[in-house]
Amino acid sequence: MVTIPRILQVVRPATGGMLKHVELLLAGLSEAGHEITVACPPEEKLLQSLKAAQVFRLFPLDIGDGLRPLKDPLTIRRLARFLRSHPFDIIHAHGGKAGLLIRLALTGRRGSSCPVVISCHNEIQPGNVQRRSGQLRCRIERILRGGTAHFIAVSPTIHKELTQLIGCPPEQVTFVPNGIEFQEEKAPLDYKTVRAKWGWPQDSFMIGTAARLTREKGIDVLLAALQQAIRRDHRLRLVIIGDGPFGDELRQAALDMGLGDDVCFLGFYESARTLFPAFDAFVLPSRTEGWPLSIMEAMAVGLPTVASRVGGIPWLVQDGKTGILVEPGNSSELAEALLALASNRLWARRLGQEAMAYARDHFDARVMVAQVDDIYQRILAGK
Repeated sequence: MVTIPRILQVVRPATGGMLKHVELLLAGLSEAGHEITVACPPEEKLLQSLKAAQVFRLFPLDIGDGLRPLKDPLTIRRLARFLRSHPFDIIHAHGGKAGLLIRLALTGRRGSSCPVVISCHNEIQPGNVQRRSGQLRCRIERILRGGTAHFIAVSPTIHKELTQLIGCPPEQVTFVPNGIEFQEEKAPLDYKTVRAKWGWPQDSFMIGTAARLTREKGIDVLLAALQQAIRRDHRLRLVIIGDGPFGDELRQAALDMGLGDDVCFLGFYESARTLFPAFDAFVLPSRTEGWPLSIMEAMAVGLPTVASRVGGIPWLVQDGKTGILVEPGNSSELAEALLALASNRLWARRLGQEAMAYARDHFDARVMVAQVDDIYQRILAGK
């Protein structure tokens, strides 16, 4: 008799790279024969991703991002009631908040407990987080690690935190990098056509970035770097794809810096990847990161990448071979990297070709799904 594994995926509010990761993972797991149910906030973008993944079993759950002393206990009780009447073979939570709620909902549950897998998408104690906040999260994870069957780290940095800061046994943690699709896509928009549509000069050196506009992504550092670099090379132009709470402040900062004609804020763009071939380079100057999808997608279309030396980025971008790594927050170093690419386009194209080859060999989403499925099978075999 063939048993279909019943998997509950618990997903916090998700956007950008994490949202695409969840979509690809769920689609792959469903195709592999798992029965997938998702507990998540009923937000439009998240629901669209579930539909694209062909997942239709949904338990609406108000998870929220940060800790909420009044709302979280209600969410935990509602989740606990749901679990009592809906048995699962594995529960897989994405992100620290989702992992916290599910493990608390299972606390004190009578009978056999369902094994919990936690995917950690961000650093537990990144450099930009207040010391007290980071220590609190570490203490919580140390307390709850006993109620966790397995941790998935999306970057080597997070894997190191889980084993060294939290004290997880190495066999309890697996590094599973996020992946992207390499299926045959519609032909990308023509390079010159895209530039003409948006009024970008054909002979400019176009720098592109795609990110949620939050402080963590460092777009303010990128604007400062562009202001320095453009004084020496007037061909430089910047396109920013994405929106977020920092958007208005960044737009005003660009105007105050005199960059109004040199920076294009596109806002959210559903098919951002189709615009990448119109760029000469991709930049992600994050202050903190996990395993950014946007870099993988940029490398996949042959763009050299300039990015901060944080999180999983040094494992994605090979400094001097597929791109350039810079220190986070250092606008002068970032400006020099942009100028180096713009002044030697042949070298920039060579970096991009190496980036494309590397992406094809290392970033396939099917490998990611297979690794997660292997973790599930090992847990199920040990039940």
